[in-house]
Amino acid sequence: WHLFNSHIWSTGQDAVAVIKNELKLLLPGVSVFLDVDDLEDIGALESYIDRSQVILFFLSKGYFRSKNCLREIRSSLEKRKPLVLVQEADPAKGGGTIKELRAECPEDLQ
Repeated sequence: WHLFNSHIWSTGQDAVAVIKNELKLLLPGVSVFLDVDDLEDIGALESYIDRSQVILFFLSKGYFRSKNCLREIRSSLEKRKPLVLVQEADPAKGGGTIKELRAECPEDLQ
């Protein structure tokens, strides 16, 4: 995949689906990983990261509390993948300030 979308379902699923669809319209032929479309084995998250060129972290409330999101973050950092950070700022959509979202982030990742 050209891009892997890392997000938490409860507050990021709709937004990353829009990101994927918009990228496919703007860049015909782009391959974007989205769990609802591409995930076959939750135990293989690290393998999906390994097979992706760039990783997008969609930061919303609860993202840094998700065990699977943390697996994706750690795998991305370990493999030195290029990262794109997107922040949901709208509280009505699960967003928060950078300060609020960072407060949820484990200390070893800050």
